[in-house]
Amino acid sequence: MKKMILLVVTLLTAVGGYAETEDSLKVENVMCIQKPEQVKITESGSRFTVEVEGKEDNPNFRYVREVEMSSSDVSVTKERSGNWDFHIPFRKRTSERRHHQNQLVLKNLKIGLSCVQGAPENMDVSMGSSWEITTPTLGWECYPWATETSFSIGVACSWRNYRMTGKQRFIKEEGRDMTVGPYPKGADIQFSRIKVFSWAVPVMLTHKTKRNFNFSLGTIVNFNTHASLKTRYKLDGKEYKQTDSNIHQTPVTVDFQASLGYKAIGFYVKYSPCKVLDSTYGPEFSALSVGIVLF
Repeated sequence: MKKMILLVVTLLTAVGGYAETEDSLKVENVMCIQKPEQVKITESGSRFTVEVEGKEDNPNFRYVREVEMSSSDVSVTKERSGNWDFHIPFRKRTSERRHHQNQLVLKNLKIGLSCVQGAPENMDVSMGSSWEITTPTLGWECYPWATETSFSIGVACSWRNYRMTGKQRFIKEEGRDMTVGPYPKGADIQFSRIKVFSWAVPVMLTHKTKRNFNFSLGTIVNFNTHASLKTRYKLDGKEYKQTDSNIHQTPVTVDFQASLGYKAIGFYVKYSPCKVLDSTYGPEFSALSVGIVLF
């Protein structure tokens, strides 16, 4: 108890405070700092670090003092002061929250559903069957402002399906453009879908709160390297499967995404204003997606 009292006296005097104990403990090298902007106290084992930033007449002031508790007393082991910087204690290490290290990250597995925008009237894409999956992004995360706001850029793989389960299908005959039209009369309909594979490059700005919430905004550049069409149905007891891998997807598209999360799970909305297919060769439509983000 005596050691803790002495430690508190030392820390208070480091930031301009005052304390007195019944044992008349002595404090040496007292420094009085008027109106510090920020004070941090960090505990690591038996060592406490007091950091003070800014003071009344010098916002660039910095003072750091390390105090170590031994079995018999409290000793000051290291002290630094200067005209640049300063932080305070008795909170959980704020420097770990405010001064994050730039790092390589693997995060944000996304699973969602898509609906089409601006499509022809007979193109009835079912949102409940139109899944999209994006692998976790491998990228670089940095904290340029020494706050809880980070900037990140990376790369991921994305698969998007636009699927119709009604009476219309995607039709692509050799030498002709893609159209949307009906199945053969009497067909037992299964599905007709377009699938697009992309290399996605998300560029995001993310902010984390003290209560483990986070939100982010940004853009995603998609390099759409492959797309295909598949239609399946039955007719007169026979199964039919029609496929085509030359449907002229738009090579590069840009999406806008916003997300809100808590700890390792979140929700995202993504709007894709660019046309999924080259409208010269097929139906013109864009997409809107919603889904969940994991870790």
